[in-house]
Amino acid sequence: MTLLEKQQIFSINVAKLILQSKEIFNIDISLGEAYRTIEQQRIYFNSGKSKTLKSRHLQRLAIDLHIFKDGKWLTEKEDYKPLALIWQNLHPLNDCGYFWDWDISHFEMK
Repeated sequence: MTLLEKQQIFSINVAKLILQSKEIFNIDISLGEAYRTIEQQRIYFNSGKSKTLKSRHLQRLAIDLHIFKDGKWLTEKEDYKPLALIWQNLHPLNDCGYFWDWDISHFEMK
């Protein structure tokens, strides 16, 4: 599979995740960072905000999502469990920070 094909599948999966989260769990989502330059990644890595210089954000295969319920921003790990389970079932290459115990708002395609 080419990088472009992965990016296209990833984009569709993000849309599906947003729609299903709203329809099934009444969770609203706002978009965070998707694409990132290597310079920005270095800043995050050097400041401890990222654990790698090989982030999938560099390939447009990752996005950070912020979730809300009844207008309240949800920030606890368990708040992300429904989204993580949807995401994992959308494609076998999908993974997310929920399963790593850090970076819970991160969704990516390997």
